[in-house]
Amino acid sequence: MRTFLAATLATSLLALCAAAPVLADCKDEVLAALDKQRKAPSFRMESNMVSERGPVKMSVDYMPPDRMRQVVSSAIDPQPVESILVGGKAWSKDGDAWKELALDIAGDMVNQLDETLGDDRGTIGTVACLGTTAIDGQELTAYRVENDAQIGPVDKSPDAAEKARAALADEGRPLRMFYVDPKTGLPMRSVFARANKLDKPIFKAIYTYPAGITIDAPK
Repeated sequence: MRTFLAATLATSLLALCAAAPVLADCKDEVLAALDKQRKAPSFRMESNMVSERGPVKMSVDYMPPDRMRQVVSSAIDPQPVESILVGGKAWSKDGDAWKELALDIAGDMVNQLDETLGDDRGTIGTVACLGTTAIDGQELTAYRVENDAQIGPVDKSPDAAEKARAALADEGRPLRMFYVDPKTGLPMRSVFARANKLDKPIFKAIYTYPAGITIDAPK
């Protein structure tokens, strides 16, 4: 959902999910977190994913409304490829020299940026609340995001969250987990993995909000 690569992966994973009971829909909470992220002066996404080319690492800095820097490296091609988008123009380098990219490639980067900063209300699907969980020593609010066509009946019982956690531990189906900092209301993690292997994700993105991010056209 929040980047071109993540959206493509989300589509393929959610198509594999079997119908399952979910908690009451918490879509508005996730949409509020994503909206707050879009309004941040800048933010960074660092991701790891499994692709046909093996493990891929990507770091993307965003400066709304129209600036982005992306650095990508893979296991079979460890030389990082850096790209910059400013407005409708884009540049890249895989060595020392920058070169301006063709308009169609720049357009793809604009679409990627629009995907990240666009409104998710019509595409997010159903969001189940899973309560708080500790990850790397930080308390985060966890959500399970699924395609509307893949969900079962809503569970509103008092112990629904506990039953949902137990069900996740027994299932091997792929799903998306989304984590928000309850103190700031900002997204912190997004993970695609099999339910019983959340510690070995197919795709994992970590969001940070460092001060001082700048993105300018290369000289």
